[in-house]
Amino acid sequence: MPSKGSTTQRGYGSKPRALRKRLKPDVAAGRANCWRCGLPIQAGQDWDLGHDDEDRSRYRGPEHVHCNRATASRQVVTAASPVDTSRAW
Repeated sequence: MPSKGSTTQRGYGSKPRALRKRLKPDVAAGRANCWRCGLPIQAGQDWDLGHDDEDRSRYRGPEHVHCNRATASRQVVTAASPVDTSRAW
């Protein structure tokens, strides 16, 4: 299902397009690491420009597609989230 709104409305305006254009030669040559997992992004491999998890107005750098798109399904534990510290006996 396509996302609603234009690319700019979804947070992909001129700033991220310019940053992606600047990073593209290094990523395409295999000289970039995924900021999320730290592993190299292979030459020719698809990649995304990753947002900061806490502030979507900030960009952290190139990410593997699977690293970037897996973040929506990750559970983030916050101080308000209950944590079960009991042992399973």
